[in-house]
Amino acid sequence: MPGDRITDRQVTRYMTLRRTHGQEAAAAKIGISARSARRIEASPILPSQKPRRRWRSRPDPLAEVWESEVVPLLTTDPGLLGTTVLSHLQNRHPGRFHGVLRTLQRRIRQWRALAGPAKEVFFPQQHEPGRLRPRRARPFPSGPDRARCARWASPTSPTPARSR
Repeated sequence: MPGDRITDRQVTRYMTLRRTHGQEAAAAKIGISARSARRIEASPILPSQKPRRRWRSRPDPLAEVWESEVVPLLTTDPGLLGTTVLSHLQNRHPGRFHGVLRTLQRRIRQWRALAGPAKEVFFPQQHEPGRLRPRRARPFPSGPDRARCARWASPTSPTPARSR
């Protein structure tokens, strides 16, 4: 699956299959690409022993304007969408901020989680089985009324004779 990390179990299974199958066939059997299979063969260590990549691959494109422009916009109207903020930035700085929508949306989501407005408090209602109203309600009639209601409600029963 694209984006999922390859597990140690997949690597050991791949190496076992690799003894009897070709590279592409073994990779296909465990559900990885041939490119990932080449990477597995080139690396002598398991994926769990490798450190996760946590560094930025490029400088932050929003660093200059985040504190000076974006945060004040979000403070005045916390419900602004990333597309609205991006169009505002593109109007103020023509020729910049192309291809940064997803980055801006992530930064806005992080800002809302840390410094944004509080979430609305929600108290779920507790519904007890068999209780429809605050007072004790009977869902079906009991006693002599029950037989009469059951007789009238049954589509197969003949219509009872009415007494005068």
